[in-house]
Amino acid sequence: MITNYLSTGGFDIKISRLPNVEFFSQKLLLPSVTANPVETQTPLRAMYSVSDHMRFADFDLSFIIDENMENYREVFDWIVGFGTPDNLNQYKRLEASKEGLVSDVSVILLNSHKNPNVRFNFINCFPIGLTPVSFDMSQQDVQYAEATVTLRYDAFTIEKL
Repeated sequence: MITNYLSTGGFDIKISRLPNVEFFSQKLLLPSVTANPVETQTPLRAMYSVSDHMRFADFDLSFIIDENMENYREVFDWIVGFGTPDNLNQYKRLEASKEGLVSDVSVILLNSHKNPNVRFNFINCFPIGLTPVSFDMSQQDVQYAEATVTLRYDAFTIEKL
């Protein structure tokens, strides 16, 4: 069976907590997965056996910032709500909100005909970082501001659609 190559330009993302980030998403980095072997020392050398734990790298999602910075503020407010609230009511409001403290994220990869093909489901995501935004008056061409949100999650699954 001959199949087409996977295009890196065809994806859709669903994040109920971040609708403006979802709309302006430009780039994502599917995270790596590692399973470190278990080391057992012997008098002659170290022996290794298969791992019983998987480790998932962070999930990075880049987006163009809208001129009202609504999508940037969605991420910022989420981080502030649980990260360094000014008062306990911020955390309580975040926890009691429809979305809660965490959010699942779906990444749908499109096939060569731009149809949904494979879905990655990231479970219990929350932001752990938001990159700085660069402003530069010396640029000759219009450059739109971008930011990257780094998400931590429990695990992800992959399913063929």
